[in-house]
Amino acid sequence: MEPETQKRVLLSPLAWGLGHATRIIPVIHELSHKGYLITVATNNELGALIKNNCPYSEIINFYSPKMKLGTGRASVLNLLSFLVKLPFVTIIEHFKLKRLLKGKSFTLIVSDNRYGFRSSKTKSVIITHQLRVIPPKPFGFLKHLGENVIRHLLSRFDEVWVPDFNNTTRIAGMLSEPNGLTNLRYIGPISRFNGITVKQLNPQWDVMVIASGPEPQKTEFINFLIFCLSELNFKTLILKGNPLKINSWETIGNLTFAGSLGNDEMAMAIKNSKYVISRSGYSTIMDLVYLNKGAILIPTPGQTEQKYLAHRMNELGWFKTVNQKELSKELLLALLDQTIPTPPHFTPNKVLAFIE
Repeated sequence: MEPETQKRVLLSPLAWGLGHATRIIPVIHELSHKGYLITVATNNELGALIKNNCPYSEIINFYSPKMKLGTGRASVLNLLSFLVKLPFVTIIEHFKLKRLLKGKSFTLIVSDNRYGFRSSKTKSVIITHQLRVIPPKPFGFLKHLGENVIRHLLSRFDEVWVPDFNNTTRIAGMLSEPNGLTNLRYIGPISRFNGITVKQLNPQWDVMVIASGPEPQKTEFINFLIFCLSELNFKTLILKGNPLKINSWETIGNLTFAGSLGNDEMAMAIKNSKYVISRSGYSTIMDLVYLNKGAILIPTPGQTEQKYLAHRMNELGWFKTVNQKELSKELLLALLDQTIPTPPHFTPNKVLAFIE
């Protein structure tokens, strides 16, 4: 098939941590398998992650606003500031997409949580598990307004692909419940590890830490766990979540650091670690569920969605969860002396089997 007659897809993930990029990896693989030429519009960091796992993809630099999340009251103020700016960000990315599309032709446009990344001239879909919002306290009264705004933004896409089950076993709980839109399509949980089979061997690591999310919270998370684990006799791998430094290793005492790992190496490390400690981002949870691997989840302070997901995982008994402000060296040691729950095994679905 000649390139000029081949189907082309343009994808763009939200650049708020790595999760939105990791979960479009199986989507990219499936679209490529179905004959699409792949172009991903993103920043250098996410572009490196996708290129490492999907080397056949074309990566182009594109406007990618980031979210900074401080600590304490600053985290709430930063989150509110971002939400206030969201309509303007949506307008900006929509006009920048129009400029990008000049002289180019795509069969399909796929956004991951980017509300302005759509075109009225090309079939446009958005991947999101957030059909509802959870405002930070004390702004709960904005919940219905936020839901109406999200519903309006999602209604402008041809389809909304929800990476979750459409039944009582929804991983995202109320976040992914139907919200009255008629363009919803539940595609089932997706994971960067789709199609990877990992054998469980003798534990390679006592503890594996998976760092993710916006700065400066990601670095503070790493530093706190370094403080806790450096004085404990655990062979520990700390994955710093830096795709620009894939397979960059450094060992200091009982701690080994890696910037990033390829999907096969990462799946093997997760499966063959005695304990896994991570944030409670939805993409991370889907990865752990796919691997049928238990973990200690520590939600990012200020991210209400992660707090809700951690609470839900704890209620379901799938993972052990603890708030960062409650965590101490003593509590961590106690947690690492317990049996960590394991999420139920789900048979993975055929990703995007409905796409021609």
